[in-house]
Amino acid sequence: MRLRLAAAALAAVGLLAGCADVVDGSGALGGTAGPSGPSSTPDFPGQSGGPSASAPSLSPPGSSAPGSGSASGGPPPTPCPHVTFAGAKLSFDCITTGFVSETDNAVWPLTEVKTVEAGTGWVLEEGAGHWGPAQGRTLGDIAKSVRTQMVDEGGYGDNPTIDTVSDADTTVDGAQAHLLHTKFSLNPAWAKTRKTAVKQEQLWIVAIKVGSDDVSLWYTSIPDLVSELWAKVPSIIKTIKVG
Repeated sequence: MRLRLAAAALAAVGLLAGCADVVDGSGALGGTAGPSGPSSTPDFPGQSGGPSASAPSLSPPGSSAPGSGSASGGPPPTPCPHVTFAGAKLSFDCITTGFVSETDNAVWPLTEVKTVEAGTGWVLEEGAGHWGPAQGRTLGDIAKSVRTQMVDEGGYGDNPTIDTVSDADTTVDGAQAHLLHTKFSLNPAWAKTRKTAVKQEQLWIVAIKVGSDDVSLWYTSIPDLVSELWAKVPSIIKTIKVG
């Protein structure tokens, strides 16, 4: 997911704010102090301080962004191979080796990425985020909202074909959860202009009830260049622990 060459071009002209495709290495996990002071970036754009310029407000209004990995200023997340993200009340294994942590993705406050196409810098991703109170939304509604935001941020190019593989309630570590599994087929014309060999990418989003009225999410997005990892996703979901 995401072409990193496009990100470098945007960074060169200073268009860093609110863009999921841009990584400058100096981002901060929602509310953490970065090189230029505290960040106001929420877990999901729109959760606090209003929506970003390029993303709709999908998160519940009135929520506050966490600081240093938790709403109360807890420890920052640990990196792969096993991530502990106190701010989301989640921990989980990484699906493969060679990940690098990012904390300035416009949709996900914690993202582990690995480049799988050297020419374009296309990456596979795994990460998590804290939503907060459901405010009347079902776990399925929340998962779909975040998927919509990822598409709107351009992570799968222009006008991808979206096929829902699974959209069902489940449990994770004994907690109520919802799994949304999506297959994206890239627009061939868009892929050709970007000179990527990726034709398809699959996304798994799991929305999890981590408190009486508290929701967090885990995800992984894997292109067909490493399609052998698709079969590993169910076992990785089983490593997710709540608390």
